[in-house]
Amino acid sequence: MFESANSLLPSPHVASARNRSVVGEDVEDYDCSREDSADNLFSSEVYLSLMWHRGQLGVAYYDLSSFQIQVMGDTLETDDFVLIKQILREIQPCVIILSSIQDGRLISYLKKFGLETSSVCSQSSGSKSESFKLEFLANSEFNYDVSKRRILAMKLPSIPDHLSEEERKMYLSSVLSMDQVNMVRAIGGLHKYLEKNRVGVELEDNLTSIPILGFRTFTLENYIQIDTMTYMALNIFDIEVHPSVYKCGGSSGKEGLSLFGILNRCKSSIGARKLRQWFLRPVKNAALLRQRHDAISFFVTPQNMDVVSCLHGCLKHIKYLPKILWRMTKAQATVGDLEALYKTIYHAFYIGKIARAQPQSVDIFHKISAAFTDDLQRCANLIHRTIDFEESKKLKKFVIKPGVDENLDAKKRLFHGIPDILNQVAREELEGLSDEIDHCSASYLPQLGYLLVIDMPEGKTENDDHSIDGLQYKFASNGQLFYKSPRTCELDAQLGDIQLEISDMEVNILHGLQSAVLENSEVLLDVMDMSAELDCLMALAACASEFAYTRPKLVQEEVINIKGGRHPLQEMCCSPYVPNDTVMGGPNSRIQLLTGPNACGKSVYLKQVALIVFMSHIGSFVPAASASIGPVDRFFSRIKSMESVSNGISTFLQDSLQVSHALNEATSSSLVIVDEFGKGTESIDGLALLTAVIKFWIDKGIASPYVLISTHYHSIIQKKLLPPSPHVK
Repeated sequence: MFESANSLLPSPHVASARNRSVVGEDVEDYDCSREDSADNLFSSEVYLSLMWHRGQLGVAYYDLSSFQIQVMGDTLETDDFVLIKQILREIQPCVIILSSIQDGRLISYLKKFGLETSSVCSQSSGSKSESFKLEFLANSEFNYDVSKRRILAMKLPSIPDHLSEEERKMYLSSVLSMDQVNMVRAIGGLHKYLEKNRVGVELEDNLTSIPILGFRTFTLENYIQIDTMTYMALNIFDIEVHPSVYKCGGSSGKEGLSLFGILNRCKSSIGARKLRQWFLRPVKNAALLRQRHDAISFFVTPQNMDVVSCLHGCLKHIKYLPKILWRMTKAQATVGDLEALYKTIYHAFYIGKIARAQPQSVDIFHKISAAFTDDLQRCANLIHRTIDFEESKKLKKFVIKPGVDENLDAKKRLFHGIPDILNQVAREELEGLSDEIDHCSASYLPQLGYLLVIDMPEGKTENDDHSIDGLQYKFASNGQLFYKSPRTCELDAQLGDIQLEISDMEVNILHGLQSAVLENSEVLLDVMDMSAELDCLMALAACASEFAYTRPKLVQEEVINIKGGRHPLQEMCCSPYVPNDTVMGGPNSRIQLLTGPNACGKSVYLKQVALIVFMSHIGSFVPAASASIGPVDRFFSRIKSMESVSNGISTFLQDSLQVSHALNEATSSSLVIVDEFGKGTESIDGLALLTAVIKFWIDKGIASPYVLISTHYHSIIQKKLLPPSPHVK
């Protein structure tokens, strides 16, 4: 049932007659509060299943905040585990599920990565941070045939109940490619672990299945790789934990002064969540980035401010739907849930109408126009015609509107007439009682039916004999005596337990409504996702207008040309801020060496260039007079050092490892920023190391990455330690 039995039963009708007069008692009214279904939006639990076999990697993970399984098709992965490293950094799982006979190289790498991540996170947050946990299942649980049967047996809310077994298999086969062997095995192992550990339904009975709303596919091919230390060094995210030692451990903290903090102007929680995903997954796809830039250009145009205002008003009402839909699958939805769902669908429909009236050359408007179909209006109308939200909130239970079911309406009319009937019965019964009784009332109690109520005489107790001729004594409570009379027995036969009958009929109607809505769950999730994307684009447009950002030009040449560039965070804290130009790649140098006195702005300049390139690859405008940005595949940095006694290595060794990664992995499309490398050891040694690093990249010629280095080792220039080269400046 949608609510507990008690909440489905309103206060009983009571009619009384005192001194031959009738007095009706009012039923107390109270409001229903809405439960926020998007709480703890950024602190979700993710369960990741990996299957690496014969060089192919299959991935599946379950996000407890969205109740969806995300899958990645079989992908080539070598024993350097670059792909797995990126997956772990972006998904940040709490549990990794593996086969008991998984390759030992993968297990060793995961353990090592977990120790490194735990150390970095604990230092950055100032509190103890736990990394993921490895869980092993028998290899038989990852068997392909067993996994395939588990998938085909899943009951998704988007699959209508009337489909046959063969039709269900066809539907699921259209959603998932069953020829992706490792992916299917990863899903099977993941589902087995979720069922075994009752994830998300720990307090439910064993018949309650794991909440799974559907499948989604993700890829990493078009994403730029950025490691955790670079995110921290550039202040892209900055989580501020609670200053109290007693509270910092149980709180995820709040966003401090960071790039995400200033750009997050989203009106909805789903928009903020989507924007965070964009920051974690900057993309290489120039066409996708241009589509985002086109949308921002539209929203920053002054003549479109009315459209922006209307869309903002609608986006405020778009709620986080996965938890609502899951509660509907378990028939546990509240009045607040369905009201939030109705408002989401209602305002999404109007977002669709607004989008269809805008230029379809803007990709987000084109996608919304195609996806926000008339199914939304039908769902909204169905909910609106069925549920009376005002009465539901007053009575704290679902109330069905008149006109939905004729039999229900007839029973309600009869139920609402019960007070008058009870008043009449009370008068008639009082006339037949002795003169010592000057007051009685008739009452309806669920399960017990209709009863005659008489005040207990003074001096009497509940244990005394309260028999009255012609009446059947039932019980005494709170100074009142309850009896059955022939007249109340007639009411039992004529009216029955009408209140429970009404409640049962309303629940059946709600179940039908719920089934109709859940059949469109895939559409609703797509609506939520596109609304979140629209919210992100409008948030970036608002920042572009406020901070005077300009649209970057994405080019195919390997260049980074920035005119009048600014640091998006530093310019908010420093006035006046002096803009700087950057010219790299193409006919110009790819390696630039910066020297200067302390506090002259070398580190800010390095970060400024990296942030402008980063912002252009999430689809944002950039803080510059103009910018031409070529393709970038990875970011490397040696700016921030995290000291720790737990990892057993010195700060200088950490710095050296960061530079080593850049030397070994950077390509001609990578951006490398190095700040004061070599200062953690003897001056001669540090100078030699830095010189050798720069020479290594000079020798690469045009295959060198974009490199920005700041240093106090003036001897590199004064003693001419670097060979003459057009690639270094």
